[in-house]
Amino acid sequence: MSLITSIPTPTETTEESIAYTTLYNGAELYRTMTQEVFRKENRVLDRAKTALDDLHTSGESVNPAFSSLIKGYEKLLRQSHRLVTMGDRMQQNLSELNRELGVSEEKYRGIFENVTEGIYRCGSDGRLIEVNPAMATMFGFKDSAQFLSAIPTLQALFCNEEDYARYESLLVVESVRQFEVKVCGPKGLSLWAEISASAMHEEGNGRHAHLRSGVVGVLADVTERKHMVEEMCRLARTDSLTGLWNRRYFMEVAGREIARASRNKTQMSLLILDADYFKCVNDNYGHDIGDKALVVMSRLLLDSVRDVDAVGRYGGEEFVVLLPDASRKAACYVAERILKNIRRTKIEHGKGAFSMTVSIGLASLEEEETLDGLLKYADIALYAAKKNGRDRVEIYSRSECPCSVDEEGSEASACAGREQ
Repeated sequence: MSLITSIPTPTETTEESIAYTTLYNGAELYRTMTQEVFRKENRVLDRAKTALDDLHTSGESVNPAFSSLIKGYEKLLRQSHRLVTMGDRMQQNLSELNRELGVSEEKYRGIFENVTEGIYRCGSDGRLIEVNPAMATMFGFKDSAQFLSAIPTLQALFCNEEDYARYESLLVVESVRQFEVKVCGPKGLSLWAEISASAMHEEGNGRHAHLRSGVVGVLADVTERKHMVEEMCRLARTDSLTGLWNRRYFMEVAGREIARASRNKTQMSLLILDADYFKCVNDNYGHDIGDKALVVMSRLLLDSVRDVDAVGRYGGEEFVVLLPDASRKAACYVAERILKNIRRTKIEHGKGAFSMTVSIGLASLEEEETLDGLLKYADIALYAAKKNGRDRVEIYSRSECPCSVDEEGSEASACAGREQ
């Protein structure tokens, strides 16, 4: 009986194997320890079998329960060995997975800490859980902790509530991709950002399986790029010398405005201006002074019209002004104001100063008018102004001579042409 009690039970053996697994992480050490356990178990089993054989040899009676116990123990030992072998393989796989996870974590942490784009992670309630150093620096904070202390939620970064609502709606139906928006930081800081984000959801098949557990996103500062694009658009639209709309963009704006006026049955007028004797300015004072004169004239034009009016450089020393919602009479007043402002302005050069004058042709929009037609009629009026003495306004009319106003405000007749 003492032999039987000295044999470890299978339960004790399994618990010991689990203990080894818990105490040691190294796969090789784990394998060595389990082999030592089974070596001891096999020695005990061999002694039990020897004792059973001795009983059979001596002819003594053997308790059937003893023989059955040894066979059962041997079977359990084989099964335990198989289980431990499986556990050994699982431990190796787990160790490899842990190693790969560690490498992945190191890579992620390296990216998270060193990329120039901002990376953030939000909880299900929208509160910021984590931001990388780049995002903190982007908004003027020295580290991530300071950022999270000052800005608790991503929503607090959005300058406009409608933009945040749009961001949230995109997250609900799909991932956010390159969503360009203006964001605001502390102390009046604002910048243009491009946001890409994805929602994380609860795992499982229950009723919470589709609930959002958080958001991971990337925020890139595109302020410089935005300004570059705007500057490129401005350069493509404006005249490099005067800063006015160039001819191509003026024609685009005027075409839209004439279509609107025709559709809404509103009034509109157009002026074409040409500097008088401008060739003499270039010949007498040089082209640099001529360029200066054009810049001064451009400033005076802008000062003489409304913000809604469009002013463009039509070519050389010729300018064009579109006056939306302006009748012929209202356009006359604008034209006379331009004449007066240019006439009384002195343009300085190295040896003194000189003044300039302009001739202006005016045409007003009538039914079913086109931009080309309006420009043609204004050009005819400009030619008449040149022919009739310059430094004056001439108005094209298809039927009767309208009235223009001189410097003192008195009415004077000035017709450039009549319909045939």
